[in-house]
Amino acid sequence: MANQETIITVVVYNILLIGIGFLASKRNKTNDDFYLGNRGLGPWVAALSASASSSSAWTLLGVSGLAYSVGLGAVWILPGVLFGYFVSWTWIAPKLMELSKKTGAVSLPQLLFHDFNESDKKILMRLSTIIITSTLILYVAAQFQAAGTTFATILGISQSASVILGALVILIYTFIGGFWAVSLTDSIQAVLMFCIAIFLPLLLLMVAGGFSGVNLALEAIGTPEENSLTGVYAGMLGIGFIIGNISIGFGYPGQPFVVNRFMAAKDINTIKRGKYIAMFWAFIIFSGMILLGLTAKVMYSTVSNPETVLFFVSERLFGPIFAGIISAAVLSAIMSTADSQLLTVSTSVDNDWNDGKNKNINSARLAIIFVVIAATLFSLFAPDTIFDRVIFAWTALGAAFVPMVLSKVFGWSVPGRAALISVLCGFILTIVLHLFPDTPGDIVERTVPMALGLITLYVSKK
Repeated sequence: MANQETIITVVVYNILLIGIGFLASKRNKTNDDFYLGNRGLGPWVAALSASASSSSAWTLLGVSGLAYSVGLGAVWILPGVLFGYFVSWTWIAPKLMELSKKTGAVSLPQLLFHDFNESDKKILMRLSTIIITSTLILYVAAQFQAAGTTFATILGISQSASVILGALVILIYTFIGGFWAVSLTDSIQAVLMFCIAIFLPLLLLMVAGGFSGVNLALEAIGTPEENSLTGVYAGMLGIGFIIGNISIGFGYPGQPFVVNRFMAAKDINTIKRGKYIAMFWAFIIFSGMILLGLTAKVMYSTVSNPETVLFFVSERLFGPIFAGIISAAVLSAIMSTADSQLLTVSTSVDNDWNDGKNKNINSARLAIIFVVIAATLFSLFAPDTIFDRVIFAWTALGAAFVPMVLSKVFGWSVPGRAALISVLCGFILTIVLHLFPDTPGDIVERTVPMALGLITLYVSKK
């Protein structure tokens, strides 16, 4: 039976988010307001909302669960993420913000393909809509599945009811508030996630005897593979494992729901200051979850589902109110990604399919409803692990769009046919390789499609 204090904490938090959605709706006077907040994000909101939207439930539940399952090999996710953040905020964000303001683009596809002829642009924009919609349905489904896990674990209600409840809350404030609601709630959620990532791992570490105690315990109870930085791999395969995990960060500049924060930034100073905020936030969140998983491995050997280790730890160390806060933190990770992705899909369907013509906010909202329904069905009837589903979607989007993003940063002029081949090659090849047996760190799936797309653009540039 769910504890009353826990339920109240979670309910109050969700009411707060819906209230923000209503308040933010008053700022939606134009389409630019709904899609990009009139390009007025300051450094804190831009950095925190971009970070929170890219760090979904796979961070709090998936990364901590991965560290618990595989041991020290999980640490390579941290440098990979930081690399992606650094490259994106240092070189990519300023260029995309400048191009967005110059061209008036409100979406990543519109920004990437604005200078192609009408025929090529139409094909590329509609292909992008298909890729973004299909991929983000899976991504959002992972978030709804995580919501189900959260409510089922903390509140004691069924998985199906939990998925539907989480989907409804996200639908309401995204539907009402648009970009402003998404950015403001994401910022709040980022702060809560930050606090949890510091507080909970450090407390657990103290209980476990500090870093030295945890290290000695891991050596005593862990298998050789769990205590190795390369897991079951050695030599060149071990190097491949490291590169494969680091390459997760390569996909960061290709995520439309992250890039739109760059496009919505107020000015270049916002980007410069936002970089340091975002990187510090990412360091704390990812290192905290890796530390939590490794420490929990020492303290508790009875966690049946590694992706619930965060709840397992909080239930045993703290009371019901803190359990409610933990639940709210996880919901923050879920919602801060799902709401951004829903808005991205709505923008793509409403804006990109028609190349910015005949835009209608009502059409965008209908797209949001469609994606919520589709994602809910996937999460209920085709479940997968949160980590695997998110990483696949992340990799597919990165492979499809990162080469074109880099071509804009480098100033390449490429023909429409080359752009089409690059996008298709990256997306389809990722799917194909995903069906093959895994390589160390999934290095082939995470690097080859993107590399081939970039090579295609480079050899065909004018």
